[in-house]
Amino acid sequence: MNLKTLPLRGFAAAVLGWACWTAALGQTDIPFYGPLYDSSGVATVQVWMSPDSVEALLYGDVGYAANNLFPADMYYFDPAGAPSDTALNIGVRLRGNTSLNSPKKSFKLDLNEFVQGQKLYDVEKLNLNANQNDPSLLRAALSWQMIREAGLPGTRTSFVRFHLNEDYMGLYVNTEHMDEEWVEEYYDSDGGNLYKCLWPADLMYLGEDPDDYKLVVNGRRPYDLQTNQGGDDYSDLALFIDVLNNTPNSEFPCEIEEVFNVADFLKTQALEVLFGHWDNYSVNKNNYFLYHNPQTDLMEFITYDLDNTWGINWIGGVNWAEVSPYDFVGEDRPLFTRIMAVDEYRSWFTHYLRRYAQELFNLNAVTPAVETWQATLAPHVQADDFYPLPFGFSYSDWSSADVSAAGGHVEFGLYDWVTARSASLDAALDPDVPVLVVHELEDNGPVLDTLRIRAIVEASDGEPSVVAWVDPGSGPMAYPMADDGMSGDRAAGDGTYGVKVPVASGWTEVHYTVEATAGSLSREIPCEARQVPVGLVPGDVLFNELLASNGGVIFDEFGEFDDWVELYNAGTTPVWLGNLWLTDDLDTPDKYNLPDMVLEPGDWHLIWTDNDEEQGENHAGFTLSAGGEEVALFRLENDGDWTLQRYVAFGPSDTNVSLGRLTDGAPNWVWFATPTPDYSNNGAIVLGVTSGPVAEEDLRAWPNPNAGQWLQLSRAVQGVVYDAAGRPVQEVAWTSAVELSGLSAGTYVLRTASGDVVRFLRVGGSGW
Repeated sequence: MNLKTLPLRGFAAAVLGWACWTAALGQTDIPFYGPLYDSSGVATVQVWMSPDSVEALLYGDVGYAANNLFPADMYYFDPAGAPSDTALNIGVRLRGNTSLNSPKKSFKLDLNEFVQGQKLYDVEKLNLNANQNDPSLLRAALSWQMIREAGLPGTRTSFVRFHLNEDYMGLYVNTEHMDEEWVEEYYDSDGGNLYKCLWPADLMYLGEDPDDYKLVVNGRRPYDLQTNQGGDDYSDLALFIDVLNNTPNSEFPCEIEEVFNVADFLKTQALEVLFGHWDNYSVNKNNYFLYHNPQTDLMEFITYDLDNTWGINWIGGVNWAEVSPYDFVGEDRPLFTRIMAVDEYRSWFTHYLRRYAQELFNLNAVTPAVETWQATLAPHVQADDFYPLPFGFSYSDWSSADVSAAGGHVEFGLYDWVTARSASLDAALDPDVPVLVVHELEDNGPVLDTLRIRAIVEASDGEPSVVAWVDPGSGPMAYPMADDGMSGDRAAGDGTYGVKVPVASGWTEVHYTVEATAGSLSREIPCEARQVPVGLVPGDVLFNELLASNGGVIFDEFGEFDDWVELYNAGTTPVWLGNLWLTDDLDTPDKYNLPDMVLEPGDWHLIWTDNDEEQGENHAGFTLSAGGEEVALFRLENDGDWTLQRYVAFGPSDTNVSLGRLTDGAPNWVWFATPTPDYSNNGAIVLGVTSGPVAEEDLRAWPNPNAGQWLQLSRAVQGVVYDAAGRPVQEVAWTSAVELSGLSAGTYVLRTASGDVVRFLRVGGSGW
């Protein structure tokens, strides 16, 4: 069927008329934000592009169409048919590999290719997947839903009608794109390396040189860096693969948990077994992501591309419903085989399989979701002239996909797959044994006054008892940890335990571990106690102020408005800077060596972060990101080791607005409307404290930036918290202590009922 011969359907004609009318008005009536992943119905994506672009996109060389973006305008209609979002001058290309030649194409819509920073609902890219090999169109969406319900990082999905100019292209699965915005949303952090791993990404050791893992196969990298591409630094991946492959068996559990989130990997593997996801790492060394989480310093495993599941099979002679979960693996898959060789990890895996089969993967849970979506999608599938073309599926195949196999590569209906996979699982699983899992250990070090420690604890045998053992040098002391939402943990009852340890006078560093006990089981991590520098020692050099977007505040000796970092000697003795190094990457401490000079007590020193060291000794070899990142100060010891001295993580910042201590050397960080480079912060004008009606006193908030559970106000108010896009995110009802547990990193504004406004920063990076 030729697209050019398809009829103009009524809805598309209506859209055409509406689009032309709004174009004449400059789209003033179209709100920018909308429900991009609304699961209540079927939304509509309308794309307009020139006829020549349509010709090249759909009928030209597929390789060219997959690797080049064609300019277009996009309009988004919510499930009720109302105009919700718009994005002009976007880029559109084909997506996929083997599916590129399919009669029903999949598409990628890139919103910021031609308009820098353009987003819809904080999303830069849309993946419109045809899911052509799945007659139900539901397998990927159901799988992603279970991934998210299990508390694992998973993409959001929705169903959309896709219109290209006058033509209805069919029903598509709108699948969230995994990029820096995605990891910031799901990990409450950004800045880490995200690798897209495709065949043959087996994680076998190739050598100690990070560049060894930049190999190219079939014109692309199997380990393809998606973030921080300018640095192209694969050292974190090389370290992880080295530990995975070369650590002796006796040391493996301790070493792998220092670099990898083992528990979440096993959870993901358990769900992949239930889904029958054979086109994955463990079987086909394909379709996964690795993310180096800067908060935990752990590599995270993320599954991907979940349409070849639930009984879809392209490999002859294998019934994936019958394959033992412990044998769900091909050759040379060290991440699966080495972890499963550890008895404790195997018991975790067995536990997760049982839990997810009971809670998520059963007919009682699956049937209502399938029935709801079938009722919602039916008219849109019937109207999809492209649906039958790739494999000859009929509407009858779609409507019966829950109970019937379509034949060929579709060997099971959805319900039959659940039944068959569950039955074989019962017979294959190891005996049920209690498990105790402790993982994702993190802290807020280095610190001045309070050390905050938290870890995730999962116990199958009763409520666990969790203790942090903290040793400041005089012997370990026990600090009970709690999951109550008030102890430096996250939310009450979510399995994250935390504790706040006050720093006593004279402490310069502490070592700590976390121990959990449940029933007869006990587990302590890490194997070697973590070291954290604490306290402010005489002669200490601090970060005092920084500016990540200099639009005219101050220029350097070359007349350039560069970003900058201000250092301050908060101690009582002079400090030599020559053995200190500045960096924006904790894994690379040696980015910039401070000048060979002495900083006197109470003095400041300005460093230009302009990535132009040739301009002089006060110019660092990196730049700051206005989107937020981390900066750290390291000391190079005589033995060649590195010691972390200071660390600051900050969120998005506005042009000509600095982040600094108020006052000099104090623990309280605020935004300065008037930056004070190389000068005292004590008289700076604090941004965000304004007044509508004159109040009895100025509304103030602290700590700001805030990384804890509460934002303290100078008086009780009622009002609404708005995010940086102006969207209301939280109501405040007559309180002077605002709980922040539900807010991710970013800039927020609290507007009171009386008109007073205070701006505050929710700190990312450190996570506290």
